[in-house]
Amino acid sequence: MSAHSSLAGTRVIELTHAISGPQCGQILADHGADVIKVEPPGGELAREAYPQLNSESVYFSCHNRGKRSIVLDLKTPGDLQILHDLVKSADAVLTNYTVDVPRRLGWGFEVLKELNPSIVMAHITGFGSTGPDRDLRALDGIIQAMSGVPSFSGTRESGPILAAAFVADHVASYHAALGLMFALYRQKATGEGGFVDISMLNSYASVSAHAIGTSVAGEPPEPLGNRIASSFGNTFQASDGIVFLSPIGTVKWEKFCHAIGRQDWASDVSYESAIYEMRDYVEREINQWCAIRSRLEIKEVLAEYGIPCGPVQSPAEYANHAIETDSGGVVEVRSPAGQTFLVPGPVAPVGLTDDPNRFVVPQIGEHTAEVLAELGITREQTVHDG
Repeated sequence: MSAHSSLAGTRVIELTHAISGPQCGQILADHGADVIKVEPPGGELAREAYPQLNSESVYFSCHNRGKRSIVLDLKTPGDLQILHDLVKSADAVLTNYTVDVPRRLGWGFEVLKELNPSIVMAHITGFGSTGPDRDLRALDGIIQAMSGVPSFSGTRESGPILAAAFVADHVASYHAALGLMFALYRQKATGEGGFVDISMLNSYASVSAHAIGTSVAGEPPEPLGNRIASSFGNTFQASDGIVFLSPIGTVKWEKFCHAIGRQDWASDVSYESAIYEMRDYVEREINQWCAIRSRLEIKEVLAEYGIPCGPVQSPAEYANHAIETDSGGVVEVRSPAGQTFLVPGPVAPVGLTDDPNRFVVPQIGEHTAEVLAELGITREQTVHDG
């Protein structure tokens, strides 16, 4: 573990599955935390999740690099005791199991803080650990649906549109990582532990900040497709795909008019008119200008004038560009079976660990004997470990 990494010397016990919990743990591992992933016998179910390449889960490898894996059957007293011993040596515990699972299995926060008064525990659930909805089951799509965001996504014709990516899971993971950082910072200053209660619904709904206030006041946003309602921005068809462009504000609008050869608009079409009264006409004209140019041509012309513009890319286009520019947006990881997968890189490139294992996704129970030895427990790896 690198001494300069942000979380060097921090131990996190992770009991998670799917995306939101594992992704949060991976963020901590990227920044130097010793993340010990506690898996049930047979391993976390997401080890078999799709999509797969060569019969191995890409899904799992996207969210579990840089961790150590141990297998414990927490329904047995002996393995539960091992977890308790681990908690005594830890700074934080992370889980996204159903709201009452930790308490029922003997590792709820009240138990953990008796074992370690300074422990921090982050629990990601669909609707938080308190309130009337606490027991409802949640998946990413349910959270997206209930957040209000899809109601103004899409168009009137299409109806509500959910993001195809698991955005709600990822947003919750970032909120959990941030909450853990706040709690760990306080822990270092005061020795005080704490419970970090993360609601996936509240986390995802927070992205609709502008819409919440106006909707409650009786003015909900309209579903306008890719149009930005309050400023000029939309997607346009180029000769080889689609671009998004957005000359926001009067100054950029006037520059944009010159960029596309419509100097007449600079005097005849105000920015406000382009957004409201004349928008349909203006967008038709811009579509004609874009249609005979490639995405790259459009991007380069508008870049000369300082106009925000970008191509609508496929995942492969994004990944290839990230690799070519060495942006850190995509990294290679070694899967449990030894394959190399391309996955998204760390979200915050500050204080990253330089541990060579940071890009390795652990096999099921790979580190069980190692971690038990650190606790002074000497027993052979059991059948749980495979």
